[in-house]
Amino acid sequence: MRPFASIIGLLLFCSVHAQTAPATYWIQFTDKVNTPYTLSAPEDYLSARAIERREAQGITIDSLDLPVDPAYIAGLLAAGQFQVHNVSRWFNAVTLTSTDTLALDTIPQLPFVKAMRMVQDGRPRKSLAADKFPAATKADVEIGGTYASVYGASLRQVSMMNAHLLHTKANARGEGMLIGILDSGFDQADSLPAFDELRGRDGIVYDEDLVAHDGDVYGDHWHGRSVLSVIVGHLPGKMLGIAPNVDVVLLRTENADSEYLVEEDNWVSGAELADSIGCDVLNTSLGYTTFDDSTQDHTWADLDGLTTRISIAQGIASRKGMIPVNSAGNSGSSDWRYISAPADAIDILAVGAVNDDRVVASFSSRGPSIDGRVKPDVSAVGWGTIGLGFDGTDIARINGTSFSGPLVAGGVTCLWQLHKDKTAHEVMDAVRRSASHFDQPNDSIGYGIPDLWRAHLLLGGEDLTGLSTPQILSVQPVPFSDHFEISLYSGPSQRLVLNLWDATGRMVWSAERGIDSEAYVRFLVTDGALLNLRSGVYVLRASLGQAELTQPVLKLE
Repeated sequence: MRPFASIIGLLLFCSVHAQTAPATYWIQFTDKVNTPYTLSAPEDYLSARAIERREAQGITIDSLDLPVDPAYIAGLLAAGQFQVHNVSRWFNAVTLTSTDTLALDTIPQLPFVKAMRMVQDGRPRKSLAADKFPAATKADVEIGGTYASVYGASLRQVSMMNAHLLHTKANARGEGMLIGILDSGFDQADSLPAFDELRGRDGIVYDEDLVAHDGDVYGDHWHGRSVLSVIVGHLPGKMLGIAPNVDVVLLRTENADSEYLVEEDNWVSGAELADSIGCDVLNTSLGYTTFDDSTQDHTWADLDGLTTRISIAQGIASRKGMIPVNSAGNSGSSDWRYISAPADAIDILAVGAVNDDRVVASFSSRGPSIDGRVKPDVSAVGWGTIGLGFDGTDIARINGTSFSGPLVAGGVTCLWQLHKDKTAHEVMDAVRRSASHFDQPNDSIGYGIPDLWRAHLLLGGEDLTGLSTPQILSVQPVPFSDHFEISLYSGPSQRLVLNLWDATGRMVWSAERGIDSEAYVRFLVTDGALLNLRSGVYVLRASLGQAELTQPVLKLE
C-alpha cells in the first residue's frame, strides 16, 4: 500500500485533441500566496518520515515545501485543452501537454504565470537515445577469499570501499533506511529471483511512473533494474547488493526512447516525491547534456550547479536533508568529455568509474564543474560492475558510471545508518575525507575511492585522514588458534608481510597479502598451518612498508 498520495494523483486531467505526440511545456507560477497549504501543517503534504528527517537535521520547512496552488492549476486548465503531466513544488511549476496552439499563446499573459518554455515539441526526430546505456558482458570471475561465499563475484566492488566491514563488523546493511531510485524503468523487478528477498520483506515501499503515468514501472526498461540489483539484489553465491536490507522507492523519470528536456522536469517531480515520502538517499544514474531537439542542449558553461533545473533541484534535495548520489556520466572518451547535469550540483556525491584494479575508466566523465569544484566527488567500480544483465536472470559485467553511482549510494546508506545523529552534509564530508585522493584530488577520480569503514571512524571521532605513512593498528585475537584479524592503514604500501617465530627464534610461519593503497583495511588471515602449531608463546611481526608491529602472542590448542 502506498504511504501517501502524491499531489499528481489528485489532479483532474482534461481531454486533449487527438494527436500521437502533443507538445509539452513547462509553466512556472508567480507565487504561492493564496495556497491552502501552510507551513504550520506540513503533515498535509509531507510524510511523518520526511518531517522527522528535517527535524533531526535542524532543517526548517519553508515555501519550497508548499505544494503548488491548485487554483493556479485550475486556471490553466480552464484556459484551454491541456493535460497536466507533472507538478513541481520546488519550482512552483507544472509541465503540461497540449495541441491547442491558440490557447497556448495566451498562457504567458495569465497574471499568475511567470515563465513558460517548451520542453518537448513532439515532432518525430532521429533520437540520441540509442547510445544512452552502454553494453553488458557475461561475468566470468574467479571468486576467492574470506567473504566469497557471501558476496560471490560482487565481493571486489563492495570490499574496495570496505562496505563489507560495515556489514560484518557493524551489522549495517541498510536496515531502516530508504533509498529513492530515479531511472528509466525497473523491468521485471516485481518477479525476478534476484529481488525475492526485497519483495518478501515488502522492501519496495512505493513506485510510480512519472513518464507514462500508467501505474507500471516494471515493464519499461532494464537499466533501472540493473541499478537496483547493484544496491539490493541477491543471487546466493553469485552476487549480494551493497545495501541488501535497505527499503526502496522506485520512480521512473527517464524515457529511454528519446531525449528531451521534459525528462529533467520528470526527474524534478520524482525527487520531490522521494523527498515527501521521506527518502534518506537519492540515486540517479542519469545525466543530460544534448537532446533530440538541439535548441535544448546544455553547454559546459551551464554546469555550475545553478543553471539547469535538474542540477538546482539536486542541490535543493541536499538542502532538504537527503544525500543525492549521481553518476558522473559516460562521456570521458567523447568530444564532450565532461560531467553531465545534474552531476554538477552543489553538495552532492557525483561518482566516477574505475575497474577492479582501481584504474579510471576511459569513459568516465571528467570534471571539474565550470566554477572549479572537484568533480566527480568520488569514484567506485563502474567498469565491469557485477549486477544483473539485460535479461535479469544472471549476473553480468555491466559498464558505466550508472553502476558506480549506486554502489556509493548503497554504501553511504549503510554508513548513515550507523550515524543517524549526523547530518547529510556531515556524512558526505566524511565520505570525501575518507577517499584515496583526498589530499590530491583530480578531474578523473575526484577525491578518490571512498573507504567507508574509515568514514565510519571519522564520523565517530577517530580521524585517520591525516596519516601519510602506513599504520598497523592491531593484530587479534590474542590468544589465537587458526587465524589473525589485522587492522591497518596502508598509506602508499600495497603488501603486508606476516612472520611468526617460536620461543627458540625459529620462524615457523609466514604469509603475504596484497592490499589497496591509501585505505583502511581490516581482514582475516586464515591458514590451516596455524592450527597445526603447538600451543605456547610466539612472536608475531607484521610489516607494511616502513611500518612494523611486533608483539608476543599465545597459541591455544
